Amino acid sequence: MKDLHITSSISVAGTLRLAIYEHLLAGDAIGFNELPGIGPLDDGGKRTRYLQSLVFGSHPGYQYAYLNNVFDSWHQLQQRLHAHPVDRLIIWAGSDGNDYVFTRMACWWLREIPVDLWLVNAPTHGGNDIASYNQQELASLFTQAGQITAHTLNELAREYENIAARPELLRECDENGQLQFLDEAIYDDTILGYNNDKRWISAVRIIGQIIGFSDRRNPINEVFASGRIKALVAAGKLKARGDMSSMRTFELKRAKE
Repeated sequence: MKDLHITSSISVAGTLRLAIYEHLLAGDAIGFNELPGIGPLDDGGKRTRYLQSLVFGSHPGYQYAYLNNVFDSWHQLQQRLHAHPVDRLIIWAGSDGNDYVFTRMACWWLREIPVDLWLVNAPTHGGNDIASYNQQELASLFTQAGQITAHTLNELAREYENIAARPELLRECDENGQLQFLDEAIYDDTILGYNNDKRWISAVRIIGQIIGFSDRRNPINEVFASGRIKALVAAGKLKARGDMSSMRTFELKRAKE
């Protein structure tokens, strides 16, 4: 049986490939390097420009600066499935807002592809998301995979359309697994709290604190944290000195009120 595993996360895809290498799973794995919990979803070009606006110029982890349309990955997957059909396509998702949307995004893009879709919903792992599982743990979750029926596929695809039509640009899941639509500035006061007006602090340290102390159910990622730093500097609430082309080459200080 030919399986193809997809996930929103490059790191999770790497763990799945390790499980495949160790013969714990079969097939191949693709990581989309996507963050569908943030940004517009209704237009690929607009989404790309939004993501590009968040990251610093030399950000090493994401290739947004080199893309014209982040949705090209979905077109490539469609082409791959037409050229090389598989028996099962398995969506791997955690319990955060990113993977909630990713599951529905996948259903929308694959709704017209003749392939059996399956879903693995990974529960929070010690309070952390799916990226904290190792290859043995992910493989054990595969026994809980459920097939997505045609009816459910259409429902999830329509839900994605409704999500994409909303104006809010931040999406997280609450403790009940329900998607919440939030303002981008919701964490700005918390971010300002990591700074003071007495001394300069390296931007990479501040971003590390933002990520490290965020809710493990909906961890703040580096891209979103960088974007909020940029927004707070532009609004005059944070002062910056140094070269802002990289988070490692400038410092921050809270502006005096």
